[in-house]
Amino acid sequence: MADSLVLQTQQWLNKTYGNVSGYQKVTEDGKTGWPTIYALIRGLQHELGVKELSDNFGDSTKKLYNEKVLPQLKNGYSGNVVYLIQGAFWCKGISPKAFDGVFSNDTQAAVHEFQQDAGFSEGMVFNADWAKALFDMSAFVLVSGGDSTVRAMQQWLNASYYEYFGILPCDGIYQRDTNIALIYALQAEEGLGVGEANGNYGETTTKLTPTLTLGDNSTFTKILQYALYVNGFYLSGPFDGKYTEAVAEAVAQFAGFMMLGANTGVANVTIFKGLLTSNGDTNRSAEGVDTSTQLTEEQVQVLVDNKVRYVGRYLTGTVGSGVDKRDKFLTVEEIDRITGAGLSIFPIYQDGGADLDYFNASQGAIDGFTAAEAARKLGIPRGTYIYFAVDIDIQQGDISGTVLPYFTNIYDQVIKYGYAIGVYGTRNICSQVIKNGYATYAFVSDMSTGYSGNLGFPMPQEWAFDQFIEFTMTSSSGSVGIDQVAVSGNDIGFDTIDINESGIPDGILDKVNGVGVVLPLLRNMGKVTITLDQEYSEKNELYSIYVKLSESVSSGSGDNVTSYTVSDGKLSNSFIKNMQSLYDFTKQPSNINTLTSLAKIIQKGTIRVDVAPPRAEESGNIGIEISLNIDATDIAGAKSPAYKWTIQIYFNKAGIKASPVKNNAYIDSVEKVIQYSTTTTKQLTAKGVALIDSWVKTVNQNKEVIKVVGVIEGLMLLFEEYGEEIFQFVSQFI
Repeated sequence: MADSLVLQTQQWLNKTYGNVSGYQKVTEDGKTGWPTIYALIRGLQHELGVKELSDNFGDSTKKLYNEKVLPQLKNGYSGNVVYLIQGAFWCKGISPKAFDGVFSNDTQAAVHEFQQDAGFSEGMVFNADWAKALFDMSAFVLVSGGDSTVRAMQQWLNASYYEYFGILPCDGIYQRDTNIALIYALQAEEGLGVGEANGNYGETTTKLTPTLTLGDNSTFTKILQYALYVNGFYLSGPFDGKYTEAVAEAVAQFAGFMMLGANTGVANVTIFKGLLTSNGDTNRSAEGVDTSTQLTEEQVQVLVDNKVRYVGRYLTGTVGSGVDKRDKFLTVEEIDRITGAGLSIFPIYQDGGADLDYFNASQGAIDGFTAAEAARKLGIPRGTYIYFAVDIDIQQGDISGTVLPYFTNIYDQVIKYGYAIGVYGTRNICSQVIKNGYATYAFVSDMSTGYSGNLGFPMPQEWAFDQFIEFTMTSSSGSVGIDQVAVSGNDIGFDTIDINESGIPDGILDKVNGVGVVLPLLRNMGKVTITLDQEYSEKNELYSIYVKLSESVSSGSGDNVTSYTVSDGKLSNSFIKNMQSLYDFTKQPSNINTLTSLAKIIQKGTIRVDVAPPRAEESGNIGIEISLNIDATDIAGAKSPAYKWTIQIYFNKAGIKASPVKNNAYIDSVEKVIQYSTTTTKQLTAKGVALIDSWVKTVNQNKEVIKVVGVIEGLMLLFEEYGEEIFQFVSQFI
């Protein structure tokens, strides 16, 4: 949105400096942006006598500002420098009341407002540190997506330690500079002076890091409290420097989350470094490694001697160049050596990707296919996670146009083979890929401490492996170059070769496992060794799952209330239209992507959703039955024209009701679904769509989510409200 004073500033800049060598004219549109800020900086440099103008408010500009401007900056001072200061305030969103080139009480009031926003309660001299912060796009008010606690921390850091790092933004966004400022604060409290502290958590800072325990009352504890908060712990505060039971509990939780060993609530150097750096305490032990070396028996023994349990190995490719070029791909013989020694393997795919242009949709399709084919040839079991690497520092603004399209097509290729997808990269890249549904777990490149996607970003909740240091591991058996990797337990890799002796075509087993990749609740059931017509079950306090694969004479056809056709890996247009009308009515997030993924796996056949039939062992429990009828006419080795994968999920009413869900958002959304199904003229179709939507929401959850979120309560509400009607209309099509 255009601002008249910003427009006036732009017009004045172009008129005043348009003929100055090195000045670049700005678009006169009334919109604040970097081009206008750079024009203000170049204008200031010209007024200061700088010969070579630039966009950087550097040391030379700061020195000249303090020498030439600061002594005159008081009421009545006038000239182009004041125009520039007033224009910068208008661009910052702070009103100096005028744009007249006169430093007045109103201009001084704008200075005080700016300083208060930055965390200073008393007016300070408007020196070059302040001018640099003003002539910048950084915000000093809470922005959209910002956090008020983070903003309070930024203001506290400014007021307490600005001499170390200048004036920080106070926008509520935790990012790289805020992270570095916390390290500066730690160094300042350790006694390092301005010029001695550097914002790096090096040897001196490590040596001086205190150990804090219950009862401590210090600024060190306040730094710890804020560091815990920005990492997703100690979310309720207070931030008062007092080491309470709540702080101790948060420390222990963080240690457990990061697999830092047993911790009773003591904040030592391992905790501080884990909170303030991506690689943490590199002296800590860990059970995992990754390596590009094709491991010999002696090298495997080195790993065993060092208590390694998990080994990351590459599926394809070479490493090095010229005379140093060597193969890095995993072999069947190597798998035998590693698993024979009792270790597990987590497969990695990286065969390129040295620059940003590599990451696109076309390359994703190639890499997904190549990795899945390599895994299949090695006999890696279906359901195993393959970690696809993004081993460069991609900026936040570039991820959506590069990494996400790349992983979209990786996902589409890999699920067809029944493998699961992981992502290797910075914390930010891993979080973005997982958030968008293209990977489940992360292999985090925390060793890359300087990458913009690591510093200032919390560890992804879904991390499986954490790479934190590179070195040569040795023992009496020999040596091998490795990256050390912490292991969360979310993924344990594989330790056996998959040999299909079931008589069921590989193409069918691929699809069964692919369903488990798409729908987390069914993941374990896809990994069982399947025999035709044999029922398998998984039970816990929340739900029971029963699955069975059988041959069928037909894959079915035609869309109706609770069944829809899949052709060429796509849903029918009529079904998509019905589902979209539900989402438009209820204003809910669409589940079409999940259904589309299932269609890509099945390729040809039908998906049917019914109320599960009564079972004696599930008396009183509500259930849903999903039948995936897979056309097998084009599948190699198929002895039947179709196969039916039947999934029944029954919810333990007593176990689920134990979790209170008052005012639960999911129940609210289900009530909207019910409203939709009773107000539309096509009630049967609407109820069927509502039922399908409900089961997708259900099976698209992890067990842990079901424990804390009222997804199943909402589904129960749908059944309890319209159970009889659902049974009646479904029975028409059974």
